[in-house]
Amino acid sequence: MKKLSLVLSSGIFFTSFGCSVNSQKAVTTNTPAVVHAADAPSGSSADLVPVSALPVPALDHGNQQAWRSGNVKDSLGEAVALKETSLDRKYDLVILERGAYSFVSFARHKRWEAVRNLPAKGRLMNLRAKFEDGEEQRIEWDELGFATANLCSVLWSYPAKTGAPIGPAPESVTADSVGGDQLLIEEMMKHKTMLLEVEPGVTTQFDMTGLAQEIAKVRTAKTQPVLQAEQTAE
Repeated sequence: MKKLSLVLSSGIFFTSFGCSVNSQKAVTTNTPAVVHAADAPSGSSADLVPVSALPVPALDHGNQQAWRSGNVKDSLGEAVALKETSLDRKYDLVILERGAYSFVSFARHKRWEAVRNLPAKGRLMNLRAKFEDGEEQRIEWDELGFATANLCSVLWSYPAKTGAPIGPAPESVTADSVGGDQLLIEEMMKHKTMLLEVEPGVTTQFDMTGLAQEIAKVRTAKTQPVLQAEQTAE
């Protein structure tokens, strides 16, 4: 009887143990694996900030804005400013011709004169421009009054140095705040209209019609006094 009781007890023990093991296997199988932070893939879509695509600007011949020119003077001397207002009349695009150099900036409408001499705040913004043929470029601007009524941005580099530019920069000219200005002007003169991102997600459009002629007038006028002085000296 003792042997029979021992055999029965052993049988019950192993039966219970087997059920326990099977139960643990079932729990392990049904429990989802725990993913630790270190195991999560890096560079996932959650880490990327979505950027909406810029639309191709449509030609608006019925609302063309004329380029205006005028002489300006500051601590650096005299210069000629070419200005045009955006089609929505919220921003001004300004090309400053000073000596042999050109400088491009944009500002809130009628604010450029008040803010152009303010010191830069050191905030660089990588914004985009798109032309009527679908060509798109990134431009880095130095913001003088970001998100204020006195917003004015001076070109820092074109194409932008930060991030991968959409189009390659010519190797013969450095895309800095001097060579970059000239590159952007040449690009604008080849097109009829430009959609400019003035703040992330905020765009405005400028009419490029007549820019090449206005640039030629300004640069011709700058060379005439030099020619006259040379003729007098002879």
